[in-house]
Amino acid sequence: MMAMGRGYLALGRAVWMAVLAVLLSAGSFWVWQVLTRDPAVAPSARRHAPDYYLIDMVRHTMDRNGDLQNVLMADEVYHYPDTDATELARPRMEIYNDGASPWQVVAERGTIKADADLIVLHGRVEIWRLDDAGEREFEILTSELRVFPKVQYAETDNAATIKSLNSVTKAKGLRANFEHNRVELRERVRSRIERK
Repeated sequence: MMAMGRGYLALGRAVWMAVLAVLLSAGSFWVWQVLTRDPAVAPSARRHAPDYYLIDMVRHTMDRNGDLQNVLMADEVYHYPDTDATELARPRMEIYNDGASPWQVVAERGTIKADADLIVLHGRVEIWRLDDAGEREFEILTSELRVFPKVQYAETDNAATIKSLNSVTKAKGLRANFEHNRVELRERVRSRIERK
């Protein structure tokens, strides 16, 4: 009988050792998984949630000579690490060149792409420039505008309307070269002269 008890004891010890070995192996595998996990695929990065935000942002950009090139303002700014994009609420830009008055660009919302060379403006987008008397020379209205601030250029493929003191011009698509104060209408251009 005594020999039989020792057999059960030896068998029980072997089972416990096997269970302990399995638990240690599982624990080691879990630790290895945690240590080798790619931080870029962490659960917090997979969610589309901002990692920082700003209220009433103002950003000044200078050219190579130290002259003011543009000012970007926004009521709210949210950066999303999963896309590396920055969302802007009510963005406003002042684009400077050698002219007396800067170009003004205002939109309902915007997105700065990851490389920061492109700002896409959405919603009601307005572009204008003031004359010497402080009045708008003309205004351009569209629903989307791609702005390349470093080269002072903007474009859209959407419908655009240009209003001046006595005319209204409509077109599909436009290109604006702010550096040379030039706006090119791309297609389906129609103008109406208003007599006053």
